[in-house]
Amino acid sequence: MIQDFKIKPSSTTTIICSLACVFYLTCAVDALSGCFKLDFLLRRARSTCVVAYVTDDCQISEQTIGYISFQNLRNLSLNHELGILVGFVDIKDSWPDKTMLTATNGTVKNGDVLLFEKIQKDYIDLEATIPESLDPDVLGNTQTLEDLIELVNSGCNTYFTATGSLSRQGLHREEILRSMFHVKNISNVQSKDVFLQKCFQDDQFCYADGKSQTRANIPKLPECEKIDLPSKTDFFNNYLKKSKPVIFKNVLQNWPAFTKWSNEYLREKYGEKIVKFQLTPHGEFERIEHRNEWGNQNQIKLPKFLTDKMPFPDLVMARPAAKVGNFSFFLDILEGVSNGSISNLSVYFEYASIPEFLPELEEDIREDTLLGDISKRDQLNIWLGDGQTVGKMHFDGSDNFLCQMRGKKQVILIDPHSNHQLYEGHIQEATMSYNFSSHSFERKHILDETVYVWTPFDISNPDYSRFPLFGETYPMNCTVEEGEVLFIPSFWWHEVKSFPNVTEGRNLAINFWYEPFFERNYPCPECQLDINPTYRDML
Repeated sequence: MIQDFKIKPSSTTTIICSLACVFYLTCAVDALSGCFKLDFLLRRARSTCVVAYVTDDCQISEQTIGYISFQNLRNLSLNHELGILVGFVDIKDSWPDKTMLTATNGTVKNGDVLLFEKIQKDYIDLEATIPESLDPDVLGNTQTLEDLIELVNSGCNTYFTATGSLSRQGLHREEILRSMFHVKNISNVQSKDVFLQKCFQDDQFCYADGKSQTRANIPKLPECEKIDLPSKTDFFNNYLKKSKPVIFKNVLQNWPAFTKWSNEYLREKYGEKIVKFQLTPHGEFERIEHRNEWGNQNQIKLPKFLTDKMPFPDLVMARPAAKVGNFSFFLDILEGVSNGSISNLSVYFEYASIPEFLPELEEDIREDTLLGDISKRDQLNIWLGDGQTVGKMHFDGSDNFLCQMRGKKQVILIDPHSNHQLYEGHIQEATMSYNFSSHSFERKHILDETVYVWTPFDISNPDYSRFPLFGETYPMNCTVEEGEVLFIPSFWWHEVKSFPNVTEGRNLAINFWYEPFFERNYPCPECQLDINPTYRDML
């Protein structure tokens, strides 16, 4: 028979535990009132949202209208895991930086209920520090527990009810996170089966070749669904909230842009417009290289406390050379590359904002057919190149609709559920320059900046000795043809290989970036997707 048992502490253990308990209660929380010292609250806010009632010397001299509902919330938090911390604060206390308690939306007074949002770690700024004070929101004197819970759920991005159970929205959120799309659920083909360290250069995508493998036995990647444009409800339920890529067929043919946007039309309309475009020697518009290949490697050195936070300080992300000139000059180069009169060069007018640079073109686009009213649009961009470009494996923090006008793009995708296998992290940035007189590229400009949305290796030629986890990922192929639209959910890793229209010798696309339905912190390999609080009302 299994019996309960207890370990009897020694006298030494009892003394140590007692002293620790006294120290904790004295320095952090008043044991009788549950009153938080502000330095303790600051530490706890790094991991949870805090709701606090303002007192004078941690005494409740007068019960305000909201006191009863606050106490009910506090009792609820003591009995259930709500994802928040609830207690009292002293209006006379000060933060570690010696400032007093203030609020973002009003002065703080006795009887106020304050909400301190969870401190979000800044993964992008390597020099970011933990704040030494916080500015809470004043929730006011809510009369009912239900009213207070609604405010707390909204401010803390939590989902609980007055009984401590999950709300209907919370249950829907859990169901969505459980049913998200994973490539491994439809495929057993892993990257190590496809991407080895020597490639067939005549393949459309640089699939692997090795001594033990031949072209015949390289497995085929699973492909995106191709469907007719769905209803908004079907799109939301079957793709957006499942974070599932999909291609919509026969969407763009009725857009004026599909027939109007020839090189001749663009030259006539915008020939004198000053634009910025990119150039690269081999079509690769981002390329991981060793730092020692760059001329100023000893001039630009990040401080050690920054490089210690970078997993691969010996690598740089080589960005293309940039040129500013009129649009006709760009088209001249593009057409020269396409017809073969210009060699060893690829040119791209990439992610250029249409509203900013070519605003009249927006009249030729029918955004409503792309279900644009589901999300808030962040950007509308044009991508025009010679069709020999490769955008290396990276992710975007927005939901993306890629609309293919001319040529096609082969998009290799890897889902965002195992970011550690893509070795996500900061990489120091470098920028090439191009000498138009000598027709040569130079590698001289390492920058004191980092990029953080690219893999630190080339997926078509991976170094598995250094990046072995990549081999365990499950890639899929989404080739988008003329007239089609590819939906790429936020944070999906993707590499984009362009191919030219055979007749026109160019590749033309636009894309819409929208406020993402799913979000996460980055660069943070362990951080997982969650539903963007902007879309709480859709749950």
